[in-house]
Amino acid sequence: MAAGTCALARARAFQRDQSGAVIIILATALPVLAMATLGAVEVAEVFFTRTKLQTIVDTAALKGAAELGVDLSTATTERTRVFADNLADPMRLRWAVTSSAVLDLKASAMTVSQGANRPSFFRSLLPPGGWNLHVTAKAIRYASGPLCVLGIQSSGGTVVGLDSSGALNAAGCLVQSNSDLAATGGALVTAGDARAAGGAFGAISPNPLTGTRVMPDPFAALNIAFPTGCDTTSITSTTYLNPGLHCGDIELSGNETITLSAGEHYFTGGSLTMSGNAQIVGTDAVVFLKDFASINLNGNAGLSLEGRKGGIFAGFALMTDRSFSGTIELTAKNIRKMYGTVYLPNATLLIGGNGNKVSDQSPWTVVIAKKLQVTDKATLYINSNYAGASVPVPQGVGPSTKTAGTRLAE
Repeated sequence: MAAGTCALARARAFQRDQSGAVIIILATALPVLAMATLGAVEVAEVFFTRTKLQTIVDTAALKGAAELGVDLSTATTERTRVFADNLADPMRLRWAVTSSAVLDLKASAMTVSQGANRPSFFRSLLPPGGWNLHVTAKAIRYASGPLCVLGIQSSGGTVVGLDSSGALNAAGCLVQSNSDLAATGGALVTAGDARAAGGAFGAISPNPLTGTRVMPDPFAALNIAFPTGCDTTSITSTTYLNPGLHCGDIELSGNETITLSAGEHYFTGGSLTMSGNAQIVGTDAVVFLKDFASINLNGNAGLSLEGRKGGIFAGFALMTDRSFSGTIELTAKNIRKMYGTVYLPNATLLIGGNGNKVSDQSPWTVVIAKKLQVTDKATLYINSNYAGASVPVPQGVGPSTKTAGTRLAE
C-alpha cells in the first residue's frame, strides 16, 4: 500500500514538472512566433507598397510623355512630378514619399521616380535605416508619320541598309525595318520617323526608335495571280503593250521604248535587262514581275511609271509575284518616276548608280519590300505629297497609318 502511494506521488510530481516545462516552452516560443507573424505581415505590406508605387510612377510617366506632344517646357516636367506626388498621398499614412521627374527632349521621354521610407523593427535596426524603396518608370512618346518604307524580313541582319554614300530621303513619313536599319560608309537616312525592330546604326535622322514591334506586311492578304496564255513574247524593240501576260526575255540596249497602256501588265521570262537609252513608260499602269533570273536596269535606261488609278490594284506601280525571291537592280540614271506603291513581298530592291536620283519626280512613293538596299551615291526619294494625288494611296500605307501614342520603355 505504501509503495503504491509513493508511486502515485512521484507520478503527480512528474506531471507538475512536465506542465511547468510546457509553460516555459510556450513562454519562450510565443514571442518568437509572434515576431515571425509580425515580420511576415510587415514584409507583405512592404511588397504591396512597392507594387503600388510602381503603378503610380508608370501612370505618371505615361501621362507626362503624352503631354510632350503639346508642351515640351519644364512646366510639363513639374506637372508630371506633382501628379505622381498626389497619387502617392494615401501611402503617406505610413511612408515618407518623395517624387521626381526628368524630361529627355532628345528621346521624347519622361522618367518618373519615387522614393519611400518608413521605420522598421527595433528602431529601424532591421533592416538598418528602416524600409527604403525606390521605383522608376520611363515612358516614350511616339508619333509616326505615314508608313512609306517597310523592310518586311524579320529574321535578323540588315533589312533596310545603305552604304557607299547612298541616301534615303523620306522626310515626311515613316521608315521601318523589321530587323536592323543601317546607314554606313557615308550613307544617310532622312525620315519623318525611323524605327527598327532590331538595332539601328549610322547616320539616321531623326534618332531611330529601336526594339520596336515587328510591323506586319500590310498587303499580305492581297491576291497576286498571274493570268494564263501569253499575249506577247520576247521584246527586243520599241513596243506598245496592251494589258495582259507578256512572256519571254526583255533585252533592250539602244533607244527602244516600251509603252504600257492603262491596266495590269504581267511579265514573266528568263531575264529583263535594259541599258543604253531604253525605257519603259506607263500611266495608270501596274507592272507585275515573275520568274526572271535577273532584273537589271542600268546605264541611261529609264523607268517612268504612274500607278493604277482604279481597280483592285489601285495605287500600285510595281509588284513581284510572291514566288519571286530575287533582286531588282535599279542602277540606271533615268528612273525618275515610280508614282505609287512598289510591293516586293519576297524580293530585294537594290538602288544604285553613281549619283543617280531615283523617283524624285513622283508626288508620292511607297516601298514595301523584303529588303531595301541603297548604294553607290544614289538617292532614293520617297515623297509623300498625298493630297490631291491622281494615284490613290492603298489602305495600309500612307496617311491611313499615321499613329501617335505613348509606351513604357523596356
